[in-house]
Amino acid sequence: MSIPTFNGIALCSAAAAETIHSPEVRLGIETMPGVDGEFVQTHGHGGRDIEVRGVLHATGDTPAEAHQNLKALMLARGDLADGATVADYTGTDAAEYANCVLASYQAEGHVRLAGSSGGYKALVTVTAKIRQLVP
Repeated sequence: MSIPTFNGIALCSAAAAETIHSPEVRLGIETMPGVDGEFVQTHGHGGRDIEVRGVLHATGDTPAEAHQNLKALMLARGDLADGATVADYTGTDAAEYANCVLASYQAEGHVRLAGSSGGYKALVTVTAKIRQLVP
């Protein structure tokens, strides 16, 4: 299993899971008086949503340094959720999805600190929402 990336930047460090939604179908639906049912015109496909959840972590020599390093990683990824960066998303199965926008990137819950060999590790669960504009 691969770590998912947006614009070549890893969205999480471990425990990645994703949900790939199907492309939206664009329909024009009308009803006619006195006729049962609906008249439908198809207008191609719209975009699709992709949701990613995982754990992001950073290390440091002290708990404060590990937390600061994690915050820097979060801010760098959050900066990509600007609505203007259109890039490729690579999923957990290494599948490529072109023409994507990172709609949001946020922490879920509190930062956890743990001792690790040679220092400390700060961890937080993250959620990213991606919109593929043209599937």
